[in-house]
Amino acid sequence: MAEERIATIVKEINYWKQHKLLPDMYCDYLLALYTNGTGVSENDALVEKRKIKISLIIQIILQFLLVPFSFLVIYFTEFHPIMQLSILFLFVGSSYWQYRSFKLADNILFHLSLIIFLLLILLTSVFISQVLTSVQWLTAMIILLHFIGWVAWSKQKRLLYLRVIGIIGIIFTSFYIVL
Repeated sequence: MAEERIATIVKEINYWKQHKLLPDMYCDYLLALYTNGTGVSENDALVEKRKIKISLIIQIILQFLLVPFSFLVIYFTEFHPIMQLSILFLFVGSSYWQYRSFKLADNILFHLSLIIFLLLILLTSVFISQVLTSVQWLTAMIILLHFIGWVAWSKQKRLLYLRVIGIIGIIFTSFYIVL
C-alpha cells in the first residue's frame, strides 16, 4: 500500500514539475526524498510524450483518410446502398468524435477535423439524395443548402475560412444549376 502511495506522490510531483507549478529545484528535492535518492528517470517522461505524439499522428492520418475512403466506398464498390450508408455514418461518427475531442484544444487540428466533418456530412447527404431520387436539381439544391449553412454557421462561430469556402461553394453550385 505504501508503494502505491509513493508512486502516486511521485506522479503528482512530476506533474507539478512538468507544468511549472513548483520550481524545479523543489520538485527535484521532493522526488529525491520520496524515491530515496533514485529519482524518476526523464526517459520515462519522454517515452510517454512520444506515445502521445504517435497516437495523435495516427489520429490525424486516419482523419485525413476518411474523405478518400468515403469516395472509395461510394463510387468504387459494389456494396448494397444500405451498407455504403452505414459505412458513411461510421465515418461521420468518427469524424464527429475527432472534432469534439480537438474542440477543447482550439488549434489547427480542431479546424482540420471540422472541415473533414463538414465534407463527410455533405458527401453523405448527397449520397442519400442520389439513392432516394435521381433528380439532379434536388442534389444541387442540397449541396447549395449545405454551403449556405456553412456560411451561416461561420458567421456565428467567426470562422473566416469556412465562410470563404461556403461562398465559393455557393458560387460554383449556382453556376452548375444555371448552366
